[in-house]
Amino acid sequence: MTKNMEKVAHKYIVCLVKVSQLQIKESAKMLCVKRFDFVLIVLFGLLDLDHGKQFPAPIKRCRMDDEACLVQQGEMFFKTFKHGIPELGVDSIDPLDLGTLTIDSGEQSASLQFKLVLTNAKLYNLGSSTSVKSLKGFIKDPKKNLKLTLVIYAPELELHAQYDVNGKVLILPIVSKGNVIIRLKKMTGKSRIIAEPQKRDDGKTYLNIIDYKTVSKMEGGHFNMSNLFNDNVELRESTLKVLNDEWEALAMDIQPRINEACDRVLKKALQRFWNDIPYDEFFEN
Repeated sequence: MTKNMEKVAHKYIVCLVKVSQLQIKESAKMLCVKRFDFVLIVLFGLLDLDHGKQFPAPIKRCRMDDEACLVQQGEMFFKTFKHGIPELGVDSIDPLDLGTLTIDSGEQSASLQFKLVLTNAKLYNLGSSTSVKSLKGFIKDPKKNLKLTLVIYAPELELHAQYDVNGKVLILPIVSKGNVIIRLKKMTGKSRIIAEPQKRDDGKTYLNIIDYKTVSKMEGGHFNMSNLFNDNVELRESTLKVLNDEWEALAMDIQPRINEACDRVLKKALQRFWNDIPYDEFFEN
């Protein structure tokens, strides 16, 4: 607290004490009390602004050159945001709400020609199982755009959705609706995050994300779809076998759509996290 602020507070404390001791009109006493309350509110508000926004616990600051700490806090970001942070307006990322995904398959495999629409798609286990392998790109000069590179690994993710498929598998027409679970195994993702510095009226610099793009690779995937061919067991099992055997071809159509949806949601979560924290307060001195 500055000396001027201390003087103002002292003045109104004295006022309050004198009023309580003197036999004066109740209206005068209440006026002084209200003025005192107002001053306290202003003073504590200013003190709070002086301290700035804090990282949500348990995330902590690192030195800019301490990559091991940055990687650890990157993992903590996923775990902290797992259930969302309501006070920051950040939604849960486990499950991660991907909305609607439209996948046109056929360019990578002649045996698979169909349009698959996934609605109410949700990705599970991202917050709980993700490990950060690398996080680089922070710079001292916030006047330049940041170009961050984030590498993550997740042993198994699950995508749950309602599906609507229309097309063919081999020579068999397939038109169906139902529920689907897609297990994504051993996913490695590399994200490029570009953020521009923006100076605000408070004189401090904040980051605005202008691009968030991920490429990923998965070692395997597995489809489980209900209500295929009205749950005719023989047709259902044979179709799922073809889909799972052709995973590598399907992944080239499916992975980009999942990546785009994840990028959209994670960009929003990270931006809300950065909105109230000046860049020069990201790191320990």
